[in-house]
Amino acid sequence: MFQKTKAFRTFFWISAIIIGFFVFFPLLWLINTALKPSSETFSTYFFLGPLTLDNIIHIVTDPKIMGYLRNSLIVSFGSSFMATVVCAFAGYSFSKFRYRGRKFFMGMFMMSQAFPQAILLLSIYNLMNRMGLLGSYWALLISYVVFTLPVGTWTLKSYFDNIPDSLIESAKIDGAGHWRIMTRIVFPMAVPGMISIAIYGFVWSWNDLLYSMTLVTDTAKRTLASGLVMTFLGEASTNWGYMMAASVVSAIPVTIIFVFLQRYFIQGLTAGAVKG
Repeated sequence: MFQKTKAFRTFFWISAIIIGFFVFFPLLWLINTALKPSSETFSTYFFLGPLTLDNIIHIVTDPKIMGYLRNSLIVSFGSSFMATVVCAFAGYSFSKFRYRGRKFFMGMFMMSQAFPQAILLLSIYNLMNRMGLLGSYWALLISYVVFTLPVGTWTLKSYFDNIPDSLIESAKIDGAGHWRIMTRIVFPMAVPGMISIAIYGFVWSWNDLLYSMTLVTDTAKRTLASGLVMTFLGEASTNWGYMMAASVVSAIPVTIIFVFLQRYFIQGLTAGAVKG
């Protein structure tokens, strides 16, 4: 059995501390700046000087910022739900059906990941403009579903591959149709995988800045990421205290989702990778 030597343990803890520093120090600095008074924003003290909740109170009582937050929740939950549904049906189709062009479409799904998002924005912008969706939430919803689709479909396909075909055949013998089999038998068994895709889609759309700034220009419809940039970042001055406080507030929904659903997220990502 492999023995962990003293040198190995020393190397492990030193590496963990260094990696943890680079991961958590920026987050702690963000929180520290958010809690500083406006006059102390550029002071170098780290949680040991005067702290206040004024910046955070200003953000949560600002109706414009709360409007951005509401817009982000609508778009993120909407795109997450739509992406999960589409990925579930596409993954089930690739896993349990055999038809002409199946492997070609599976390959095209993966190839779509090779194109940079900034380049795809050019064609998506033109497409949304032609469809009359530019400036609406539908432009963002469709775009986010498109980017979640390849990863989500392949993840759920691997998950559905582990569901025995004999179970589906037994349901067919009992008189169940494809729709009933999918919605009553297969999808309930794939809930952890579907939750993992829902979380992935939610986080992707929640953190997006490029598409939200380009496809939606109406101030009232802006999501949180683009709204914060347009509100607090300026050519002459930047209110870093408010910006950091807004960043802390914007991280709360994602943190809550991970705290309560991380078990399903990890289970969904690992179950599809295990055969048998």
